[in-house]
Amino acid sequence: MYLSLETLFVLGIVGFYIYDSTYLYFYNEFNIRKGFKTSFHLQLLSKKLNFFSKYLVFFNLLLPYQLIFKCSWKSIYSDKQIIFHDDITHINTISRTLKPLQFLNILLFLLIIFFLPLVILLKLNYVILAITITTIYFLNIINIFYVIYKRKKLKLSWVKVLQLAMDVFLCPPFSVNLLRKISFNYVVKTEGTILAKEILSKKNYQEFINTVLTDLEALKSASSIENISKIELREQQLIASQNLNYKSDK
Repeated sequence: MYLSLETLFVLGIVGFYIYDSTYLYFYNEFNIRKGFKTSFHLQLLSKKLNFFSKYLVFFNLLLPYQLIFKCSWKSIYSDKQIIFHDDITHINTISRTLKPLQFLNILLFLLIIFFLPLVILLKLNYVILAITITTIYFLNIINIFYVIYKRKKLKLSWVKVLQLAMDVFLCPPFSVNLLRKISFNYVVKTEGTILAKEILSKKNYQEFINTVLTDLEALKSASSIENISKIELREQQLIASQNLNYKSDK
């Protein structure tokens, strides 16, 4: 059984998009998501798919406009709990700067993932196909020029801008994740549990700490005696922070 050329094109479009939405994370890494609203949300890892000590993470395929900031928490106790206030400032700045592109991103997503495959599969008029492809590239040109104009606010190097431009123009399905890649590029220096306490809702923060405590408990079984004591101190530190947050909520 042979697949038609049209079907292969559609499978390629969807396949490249899924591939571009897949990443490998360490056990102590997680995402902070930002949509259209002012609030931030938590995305924890699924521990089901393990590859070479990392976990396979799929970004939400239906919400490519969401910004993703990658963070990590420490498993070993440290008495130095430093928050880099620049992190919060930069995260908020990047979020505000990319907000105009979030609306364009939805349109691109619909054109590339839904409308273009439909045009190809139904073998519609070549004029419709040409208009669709032209519109996609026109929107991508707007996106890239905007990114270049706001490069400093977005904390992007010229090398990264060039890489993003190549992704966008050489493989249009990759352009759907443009906003995620820009926010994902920012390196968060603040330890994850500290940052989460500052920008997540209290409910989200409590859920996050509970998950971290569960992971630490599992980690102790594979650690040396010396590290177990440090992990236990870390657990006590997080429980104290959780209790303090709970009391302030009353």
